[in-house]
Amino acid sequence: MLKRNESLAFGRPFLITVIAIGYVLTAMLEVAVALYGRVPAFLEQFILSDDPFLLIVTACFQVMMGLALFQGWRVMWWVVIGSAYLSIGSYILDGILGERWAWGGMLWNVVVLAYMNSRDVQAFFGREVYY
Repeated sequence: MLKRNESLAFGRPFLITVIAIGYVLTAMLEVAVALYGRVPAFLEQFILSDDPFLLIVTACFQVMMGLALFQGWRVMWWVVIGSAYLSIGSYILDGILGERWAWGGMLWNVVVLAYMNSRDVQAFFGREVYY
């Protein structure tokens, strides 16, 4: 079993760093949209709401998630796993209802589940790995 941060190049798996930075960048985008006052046309499919208050609250949550992932908080492993399963369920329903982006979102969450269950990622989050 790997000890925490043992044999990882920068102390954390590379894609965990990318995902954490992605959360922070997404939060910055949501704050920009909230300050701008309306959702640009190219973001309409991806932004949760055009309500500035909701966007700011969501941005704060995403910054917290990004920082927690970056630091390797054990609870974040469970949050990511839980949100991936919930997303898969909602994407299945959206796919059945004819949403064309749903199958790609579902595939992405399956990849996230597989990655989060890899040995190095589990060791980074302090989970015991028995392989």
